[in-house]
Amino acid sequence: MIENDEFKSALSSYKNTLAIKQKLKTDIENINYQIATAKDKLEWLQNSYLPLQDFKESIIEFLSQSGQSYLGKMIRPAITELAVNRKWGLGFPPEKFGTPMNYQIVQKAINADLPQFMACQIFTPDKSIFFDDRAFLAFLFNVIEPTLRNTLEKMSPQEFGYDRIKPDQIGPGLEERIKMIQDTEDELKALEQNKADIAEKIRALGN
Repeated sequence: MIENDEFKSALSSYKNTLAIKQKLKTDIENINYQIATAKDKLEWLQNSYLPLQDFKESIIEFLSQSGQSYLGKMIRPAITELAVNRKWGLGFPPEKFGTPMNYQIVQKAINADLPQFMACQIFTPDKSIFFDDRAFLAFLFNVIEPTLRNTLEKMSPQEFGYDRIKPDQIGPGLEERIKMIQDTEDELKALEQNKADIAEKIRALGN
């Protein structure tokens, strides 16, 4: 038979467990609110507009990186095609495809004894396009950048569409924004982990 003291002790322990579970559930509710707030902040950071000057810098960065990407994806492979005898067309010995040009082939190429037109299609190898401006960006970006910057500086906010957005739709600058996004993502990870730890404690206490 259970004694009164044992019963009271068990009841006290049970009530204490319930109180702890309730506190843990309240903690999860608070964390859910913090997670929702952080997600709203992250969405705003991702979707709000840049200050105009940062936007101009982003355009310059885009054009620069596009040139470098084109250099790697289009021009370098085209040079390789030339180097390993894949640009000489029909009639060229197929057994030489994939091997470097030997001295004789190099001299024939230089002396125009081999067809030069297709072999020289290095800057714009995709002939479905008349000319690809990324070739300029790949080789001459440092030359055209000052003129490009000067052009952007002379352009009005209206030319960038900034007359169609409200000031409160413009977020922080690019550098600050990148850090804020990273900090917010780190905060979300920490909150989700904290929530998972608390949920595990609740499970350990029983449903």
